[in-house]
Amino acid sequence: MDWLTHLDISTLYWLHQSVGSTVMNRFIVSLTTLINCLWLWLAVGITGLWQKRSRWLVVTVIVAVGAAVLIGDGALKHVVMRTRPCFLLSDAPLLMPLPSLHSYSFPSGHSFFFFSGATAIYGWNHRLGQVAYGVALLVAFSRLYLFMHFPSDVLAGAILGILVGRCAYLACRHVQKSITK
Repeated sequence: MDWLTHLDISTLYWLHQSVGSTVMNRFIVSLTTLINCLWLWLAVGITGLWQKRSRWLVVTVIVAVGAAVLIGDGALKHVVMRTRPCFLLSDAPLLMPLPSLHSYSFPSGHSFFFFSGATAIYGWNHRLGQVAYGVALLVAFSRLYLFMHFPSDVLAGAILGILVGRCAYLACRHVQKSITK
């Protein structure tokens, strides 16, 4: 596993040196602040549930993200217990407040949540799902840029998110079909 950690660390520094700037710092901090706003997601969810045509899409996203939270933050992070790069690397650029010392790196929760949600959305609406995947990629990039996760944590979160999102879509689609029969 030392080779993976070395590759992860090299990639983080290379990424930051390649695209790092004051403008990028502001963008990533603003993006992170926005995506961590619980009120925004509650408003979007309530609005989506209110409209009949988007109700199943929103329910599927709630199921997918809920499962991602349980699997990722509830189980995997506490089994693997990988230290975040911002704690491991003394010269990591810190643009945001540090997370809790008991908050682990593997898998990236944000990547897991956003890719599971994007996959759930894509199941119901391909065009909107493509936009959601674009947002998920931006979120995943932000986790690397902020030194909150290693690239392998983000990749694992994205893969797990796609799998969980697809399962949530298939399960919700099955329930929807059985209700409308």
